[in-house]
Amino acid sequence: MLQQKKSLLLILFLGASILFLARCLNHADAAPDPRGKAYAGAITCRQCHQAIYDSFLNTAHFKASALALPKNIQGNFLPGKNSFAYNDSQRIDMLKRGDSYQQVFFIKGREQDAYKLDMVFGTRHAQTYLYLDNGQPYELPLSHYNAVNAWGTSPGFSASSPNFKRFIGAECFECHSSSLESKLNSTPAGVTQVIEKETLIYGIDCERCHGPASQHVAFHEANPDQKMAAFMVKNSTLGHQQKLDACAVCHSGNDQLKIDSRFRFKMGDDLGNFFMPQLIGGRSKEADVHGNQYMLMASSKCFIKSPEMTCGSCHSSHESATGNLKMYSQKCMSCHQPEANNFCPKYPELGEAIKQNCIDCHMPQQPSSAIGFQLAGTDTKSSYLLRTHKIAVYRDSLQTVHHKK
Repeated sequence: MLQQKKSLLLILFLGASILFLARCLNHADAAPDPRGKAYAGAITCRQCHQAIYDSFLNTAHFKASALALPKNIQGNFLPGKNSFAYNDSQRIDMLKRGDSYQQVFFIKGREQDAYKLDMVFGTRHAQTYLYLDNGQPYELPLSHYNAVNAWGTSPGFSASSPNFKRFIGAECFECHSSSLESKLNSTPAGVTQVIEKETLIYGIDCERCHGPASQHVAFHEANPDQKMAAFMVKNSTLGHQQKLDACAVCHSGNDQLKIDSRFRFKMGDDLGNFFMPQLIGGRSKEADVHGNQYMLMASSKCFIKSPEMTCGSCHSSHESATGNLKMYSQKCMSCHQPEANNFCPKYPELGEAIKQNCIDCHMPQQPSSAIGFQLAGTDTKSSYLLRTHKIAVYRDSLQTVHHKK
């Protein structure tokens, strides 16, 4: 009997040791988080939240920025599909050379400069590229536009001559990454911003939204049977405006006067501490469909008449539902039903098919006034189309759907 007890204790000890070593190895694999010891590193979240973590890897948030690895780069680099001519003598070719992808500038057929793609921004609608010069990021003049599967001028760039000197400061990374430090250097030419690339964390990670997780991880590793999340802010515990602010910090436009860096915003914070208060409310001009989804939604009757409505009422931040119009339409019909007399008046005319797509009528794609581009081989500027978040009746869209019937 005594020998059996010793054997049982030995087995329990070995099991606990293996579990402890496995967790230590998991932590050892993760580099120290540049945000400080309070942060565990998003990969540690996968130990307990594997399904959520793996699903999140496919979202536009996670892919908001990334290293320019082959798996992350969009666009055609094959002859015939990889060139943009500015005029009779100047062009840029998108070329793969060895393991690197480059935008190569030619004048009268002679190569002048080659710029390696080091970082990518975006993945769903379009993708733009950055190269590093002495560790400082600069935007490349050509981007890839997924809707037309073609190369065009990067937003705000000229179609008559290339520009390779647009510096991308830390503020651009605030909504495309999870961490980046910078400092100001004084030079004879003036004050310049210096990016500290070693502090960069690509994409939007778990701790960018949920906050520092070291205490949370340590507690639950020591108390594996405790299922109530400790030392962690959950969206479900927030007030209505706090839930909205957690998204609005990056989805309420770039035309506000900023008080503090978005990187310092934590879920549960008051957005009024980060932007000038008088500009958080309604502004005089119409919100743009690019990056200002919150203001558009807030101006919708659906939002105004629904005191509990938030971004999370339709979107799951942990899953990608791009293009799933039927799923989003089901969200609409959770409130709008034929028997409730608040359903679409086109229902008798269009029938059950209307239940598959409320979105194209009431949240149609619209051109962004902030982003325009020009495609290779064209003389006209193209509009960057994004789905508006102002839920309303759009007569033109209703006519389009009616004619498709």
